[in-house]
Formats: sequence, C-alpha cells, structure tokens
Amino acid sequence: MTQGHAMPTDARLFAHPRLEITAAIARNAGISFRMLCAELGLSDGNLSAHLRALETEAVIAVERGFDGRRRLSQYRLTSDGRSRFRAYVGWVERFAGALLPLLDAGALL
Repeated sequence: MTQGHAMPTDARLFAHPRLEITAAIARNAGISFRMLCAELGLSDGNLSAHLRALETEAVIAVERGFDGRRRLSQYRLTSDGRSRFRAYVGWVERFAGALLPLLDAGALL
C-alpha cells in the first residue's frame, strides 16, 4: 500500500464481483435480476447472495413486483450507496494513479 492511500472501510463491500454488480446497477437504474444475471454471468444463488449483502448495507434498494404473473425485482443505488460507491471508485483511481509511476519505473515487478 502506498503512503496516504489507506484502504477505505467499504473496500470489502465493493470487492469483486460486488464492484461489477454495483457498477451495472449504477449504469442501469431499475435493472432486473434476470438482466444482471445475463450481463454478469453469475448464477442465481451467487447473485442473490451479493445483492442481499448490498441491500443489507443500504447500498442498493430493491423494488419487488410482478410483470404479469412473473415476479420482477428491480435494483437501484440508494443515495448513500451512490456516495459510498463514488468514494470507493475515487480511492481506486487515486491508488492506481500512485502505482503507475512505480510501474513505469520498473519498481513493481
């Protein structure tokens, strides 16, 4: 870890694949469970577990309803979730930016 780039408390929350899930929801507010499965290639059980964790942490909100007779779950970032995700992505950018000069200099092999 580089000096001044302490890992944020939400780092574990946004670990892979939750980072991809959160990004997909940020790109497509109201995305359905089926669309998330298709886009991310996750099993129903795996995706459900990650969505539950993100919902428990109030990063996402779920709207449950029906499309005809079929259950329909749609996901959106909460305003707190958007702020936390933005802060985490900013940290990743700063952290990666600090590593690039070291990589270019050959210090990271």
